[in-house]
Amino acid sequence: MRLQISEHLEVIGKVIIKEEKRFSFLAYLIHGPQNILIDTLPERSAPMLLEALKDILGDAPLNAVIANHSEEDHSGALTAVLQAYPGVPVYGTANCQRRLGDKVPAATFHVVHTDDTVTLGNHKFTFVETPGLHWDDNMVTLLLDEGILFSNDLFGQAAAAEPCTDDAYTQEQLLEATAVYYQRVFAPASLAQRLVLKKIAALPFKLIAPGHGLVLQKYARDVVNFYLDKLKA
Repeated sequence: MRLQISEHLEVIGKVIIKEEKRFSFLAYLIHGPQNILIDTLPERSAPMLLEALKDILGDAPLNAVIANHSEEDHSGALTAVLQAYPGVPVYGTANCQRRLGDKVPAATFHVVHTDDTVTLGNHKFTFVETPGLHWDDNMVTLLLDEGILFSNDLFGQAAAAEPCTDDAYTQEQLLEATAVYYQRVFAPASLAQRLVLKKIAALPFKLIAPGHGLVLQKYARDVVNFYLDKLKA
């Protein structure tokens, strides 16, 4: 599954739509003068991801990978990507580097921290570390020039559609799918770990591109407010 979200951004993913299950695994490619991959897919989806990268980029290089989280469903295809595009730098948290060390020991890894900014070509990124939401290595990435928040597990939903945008769902349906996913992934987090949500909610985002579920164009603020309401519970 592929979908162009904006002039410079394409989502590449695996979508599961069954009567008993709706879910997706999503990675994102910013393409243009600089080509930046945000997260990857499970290892079994590596051939699909590489085919999509080749189709979009042609002979152009991949200039960077941003790894928001090291869990296999987001990093499983990273080994194949780095084999196809050797020497590509990887940006992520210190704990992400530690967790990926055995998988991609030769990777050129750049550690980033909360409020760091990185400029890649015409694009400027900033980051917020979210340890405990849901592993110790998670972070979110904001593409400042377009207001796109790449949130990985955060703000995901037990939802799926083709095309993978929230146009396919009503607000009520989407929040129900958000609640299911939240309970599964984030309910164990402590209040102290969840307080970082206030900082993320204040970021100047217009669209949320999560690692699971649907790209949030219409209901981004509704989903964020759902999480903020959990701070009051």
